[in-house]
Amino acid sequence: MTATPPEVRAARSYLRSTLQAGSQDISPRKFANAAKELDVSFDQLADLLARLYAGGQGEYFDREQALEQGLANGASPEPGAIE
Repeated sequence: MTATPPEVRAARSYLRSTLQAGSQDISPRKFANAAKELDVSFDQLADLLARLYAGGQGEYFDREQALEQGLANGASPEPGAIE
């Protein structure tokens, strides 16, 4: 699935307003495509990415289980619930 130009603009705006410091590291097109492919909101995708990056910080977090359990339900997974 490819994001449309309005979706890419919305992603760029979201990244600039929400992630300010790190927004230049994330491609708005890739961010919009990922949200569209996973059928989640930008907030849910940003939360998932934050949890994936924080997963190595002392708590067990399995990426595949997170995608299957959390995003299949349309909600962000809780790391403590995955074991």
